[in-house]
Amino acid sequence: MKKLMKLILSLAMIAAVAGCSNNKTSGDENVTISVWHTFTEGQQELLETIADEFEAANEGIIVEVTNTGSASEFQAKVTDSVINGVGPNLIFEYASYAKSFDIEGADYLLSFEDYWDFDYKSTLTSEGLYAEGTNFSDGKLHVAPVYTAGAVLFCNKALYDEAGVAIPTTWDEVKTSSKAIYEKTGAVGLSLDSLTDIAQLIIYQSHEGKIVDLEKNEVAFNDAETIKWLERWAEGVHEGYFQVAAQGADGYNSSDINNGLIASYIGSSAGIPYVNLDNIGGELVCARVPMISSADYENAGIIWTRGAIGFKDEDETVNQATADFVEYFISQNGRWVVELNANTPYKAVAESADYQAHVASDKALTALADQIPTSFVAPVFTGVTEMRNELSALMKGAAASDYDPKTALETCANNINAAMNQ
Repeated sequence: MKKLMKLILSLAMIAAVAGCSNNKTSGDENVTISVWHTFTEGQQELLETIADEFEAANEGIIVEVTNTGSASEFQAKVTDSVINGVGPNLIFEYASYAKSFDIEGADYLLSFEDYWDFDYKSTLTSEGLYAEGTNFSDGKLHVAPVYTAGAVLFCNKALYDEAGVAIPTTWDEVKTSSKAIYEKTGAVGLSLDSLTDIAQLIIYQSHEGKIVDLEKNEVAFNDAETIKWLERWAEGVHEGYFQVAAQGADGYNSSDINNGLIASYIGSSAGIPYVNLDNIGGELVCARVPMISSADYENAGIIWTRGAIGFKDEDETVNQATADFVEYFISQNGRWVVELNANTPYKAVAESADYQAHVASDKALTALADQIPTSFVAPVFTGVTEMRNELSALMKGAAASDYDPKTALETCANNINAAMNQ
């Protein structure tokens, strides 16, 4: 780990790791930047440690780190606060959320490269990461990625063995194995951490990597193919071998699999620290997400990149301090991605032997590494937040006894199309 920490410092050699000479204070007053987040336990502790290190190296700058609590309410809280001028200077969220502030006539988002003097783009592992972070009307960098995670299949192999079925690699096998497990063991065969993301995944797989037509400003999945897999999903939910929500009181599928209530779930690779099957005599296996067929092709997996998003302050010294803190934070990315059990977006870390050994020793990251070459990043566009909400409702609706996939899909598509054309 020490070797990894030394190597990641090379990221910041381009622009002074610990502090940036551009930092200023107003007279003798301190400059305070506010960071809001929903990280917990070790992640929160590391964030606070990095903030303390930055403060120690940058006299006159105070970094206030605030855990706002509920992750489900975080975006709404940030949006309301920013619009009313009392929000944070920095958060860690997805580019799709940042896009909601890309409003004509408004100027909410901080452009990091306006305050940096190094070639940031060259530090990233792929051009796609930079494209996602600059996919805004002004073409500037408003999202600096801090980690990449992706969906993998978490399985209790003991339940698969008990039912006499193999861990699935295709969606046809998912149905067959889940049904057999439910009938023979009573455990639900499959659950999904994010209904929205898996809906997107299946759409991408079944529609040649296309979810929306940005030329026509409409969805590209309002068709018989989508109705077919919605019918399959609803059938599994009604018969009990699929579930739309976790059964446990804490609402997490990791708890369900730990207690033998489900045989598998699709969730973020970063969630593996919360899976422990020892108490039920299980055996954890992590596999790549299922595909339409066994053939290798693009758009077969989904990855998510969370990034630093800054909000402009009237005081330019605050904006500079915010950008400087982000610069220091990404220089410590080796520590961050290990703590989050995620993949790095930065070349210096990715090329480290220590980091590569860490990935190889982790079941979830190994499964994710297998599918990253054929994975996609969901596009960012006007209406993307509404699309995510509509896809979630489309999947949740399957639990209703009167669920009609065709009608539900039509409603979903119409609402998304309307949002895309606002």
